[in-house]
Amino acid sequence: MDRNHEIILPLDDDRLQRLEQAGLSHHISEVEGKKALKVPLPQKNQRKFKKAFPKTVLNEQTGQVDNFPEDAAAMLLDTIIEHKTPEVMHLFLLKTYKPLAGRAPRQKVH
Repeated sequence: MDRNHEIILPLDDDRLQRLEQAGLSHHISEVEGKKALKVPLPQKNQRKFKKAFPKTVLNEQTGQVDNFPEDAAAMLLDTIIEHKTPEVMHLFLLKTYKPLAGRAPRQKVH
């Protein structure tokens, strides 16, 4: 966890069209012959990211994130389109990482 990583979001026709409508077509690149969007995962966000998505793997050799869930990828793409930039990891983690979810509220505060 001493370097920045990237999440590679593969793009189908619908996602590609949504990105182009948002004016983000210059961020689209080719990965392994397919169109994809590279989303940076800065080092400062990696600890929260691993807590929010414990099954993901930060691949040190490739610098990419492996096993990123498809539903989270859709939410990440929505956040990117909403803010019109792929550098939204902090905002995305605010939406997805809820450390107190499912816990009862404290009854007494001293």
